[in-house]
Amino acid sequence: MCGIAGIVYQDRDRSVSEDLLGGMCAALRHRGPDDEGRYIRGPVGLGMRRLSIIDLSSGQQPIHNEDRSKVIVFNGEIYNYRDLRRGLVARGHQFNSSGDTETILHLYEEQGAECAASLRGMFAWAIWDESAETLVLARDRFGIKPLYVVSGPWGIAFASELKALHAVGLTSRELDWEALDSYFQLGYVPAPRTPFQDVKKLEPGHTLLWRRHGTTRTFTQRYWQFPSQGDAAPAEPEARVREWIDESVAAHLVSDVPVAAFLSGGLDSSAIVASMAITGETPHAFVARYSGSGAEAADETDLARALAARHGAELTVVDIRPELGDIFEPIVRALDEPHADDSAIPTWMLSQAVGSRYKVALTGIGGDELFAGYRRHLGLLATEYYAKLPASFRRLVGNASRWLPEPKDGGLGIDRLKRFLRTGNGSIPDRFLGMMSRLSNDERLSLYAPNLRTHISGRAATGRFREVFDAQEEVSGLAAGLYMDYTTFLPDDILTLSDRLSMAHSLEVRVPFVDHVLVESVFPIAQRLKIGAPPFWQHKRLLRRALRPRLPEAHFRAPKRGFVGPTASWMRNELRPLLLDELSPARQRRLGYFDPDAIDSVLREHLSGKQNQERILLALLCFSTWHRLYVENSAQAGSPRASQSPMHLSAW
Repeated sequence: MCGIAGIVYQDRDRSVSEDLLGGMCAALRHRGPDDEGRYIRGPVGLGMRRLSIIDLSSGQQPIHNEDRSKVIVFNGEIYNYRDLRRGLVARGHQFNSSGDTETILHLYEEQGAECAASLRGMFAWAIWDESAETLVLARDRFGIKPLYVVSGPWGIAFASELKALHAVGLTSRELDWEALDSYFQLGYVPAPRTPFQDVKKLEPGHTLLWRRHGTTRTFTQRYWQFPSQGDAAPAEPEARVREWIDESVAAHLVSDVPVAAFLSGGLDSSAIVASMAITGETPHAFVARYSGSGAEAADETDLARALAARHGAELTVVDIRPELGDIFEPIVRALDEPHADDSAIPTWMLSQAVGSRYKVALTGIGGDELFAGYRRHLGLLATEYYAKLPASFRRLVGNASRWLPEPKDGGLGIDRLKRFLRTGNGSIPDRFLGMMSRLSNDERLSLYAPNLRTHISGRAATGRFREVFDAQEEVSGLAAGLYMDYTTFLPDDILTLSDRLSMAHSLEVRVPFVDHVLVESVFPIAQRLKIGAPPFWQHKRLLRRALRPRLPEAHFRAPKRGFVGPTASWMRNELRPLLLDELSPARQRRLGYFDPDAIDSVLREHLSGKQNQERILLALLCFSTWHRLYVENSAQAGSPRASQSPMHLSAW
């Protein structure tokens, strides 16, 4: 595990400087504190920072092939590398190391960029092929590992994190407001866009080839498709699910250092810890315990203790205290992009605790997407019936839903109901987006300043969701919701957050549920087995039945909480000073992006308890903090774009 970066100039006579490549690597030091490696040859520079997990003694990068015509830098873990290596050795390849990085390079010699399809794991890698004067980039199927790219007439550059490109002035920092409007709608920036116009994310399951020669210098290609929808009904499906999960967990335990686990009271992380114990490990699990306002409703430590006792796991409780002002800015800096997920604070603090003792931890991320754990999965099915009601009635109900009273516990149940009632009879991606959106288009656009509003279509997220849906062969019913989650929310929100916040503490997080072998086995299983028959649908019905022999009974009665803190309460109390400062009318007028009166109205609604506006307020708070760190502070520090005001129209 590490961070990678590099640059290739179009001009052969222009040399990459040590300072430039060193600056990119320095920005990624947290991803790999154990070692640094660089390759510079004229107009080509590749660098990496290493977190030593596999092949501790001889896995230094960059790594060359036998005749040194090809060189690789790699971030991630390949779980089937030993099998691949044996085949390569049998075919005459010579190895100088015993890890997974060199395996990729030799596989590339045989198969070219298509070798990515042979890899099982999480990865982002770059190979410079000197003989073909070609840079090859690849990203794993689900986007577990990140890769940012910026290109122009001068050449191409890449990095594991946006901050490595930002730190050395390889981005103009001109804001992409179509991307940012998607952020305010969803809470994250959907790939391939980023907050900056000139930087893109390589999409999951894709390779990118940049050639010095030819009329088309950059070529992007998908190497893996999501499995087809099916109606499979394997014999003893519960037993098969347990076998498949155990096999994936065993594969993800490949490591030359000890492996810990994140644990909550939920089914997914509990399944991973139970499987670790069954495969022969003695798990050391870490669970979050909240304090401060709203903490009691988020406490799952009793469930975690029961699970640990049942499987002989060591349990460490990490206290999440409400002194949030000191860690909010470091979290935003680590995330690279505006990212408004309320699991960020507990993820940061849990990663800090685990990272102080371990380099690797397993987590239950991906279980909800694979086994239908979110309310929206059943909601998407229900909208098929709701859409048959008269349009006039649905419009009336949708408009009236704004005045539904807020729950006393400050939860988001009413918010979810409002989103469901606003969905129409549109296409599957449109209905899915409707249930994901924090605000409707009209509500969201009303927050922008008038001169910015005219530059935003309000349709960027709609276009992206339709594009993702159309890329898959026909998919419907429950499978459509699972597919949309696996290709939008999971890579661009959950996996992005997990990677940045864990790697900020030099901790590698592995996700056994986000494994293509497991997904290809489970996804085609019939809907009726996964959730039951209508109208008696049940979230995670198949997973619940599979785990019943392994988990305490209390786990099956507990409400779904998600890995989040009491964000609404924190905003009314512990985070209130920060919120009032970042969203003050004076700051809004200075930036010029938002209508100060509209922001103040949303803020007063939340602080008074009239409406739970935590989702949009968190998005605004994260954006304002991010803007200070990545736009304003950079300009003040004298970066290449320092002369341009962030309010200048060209930045829009």
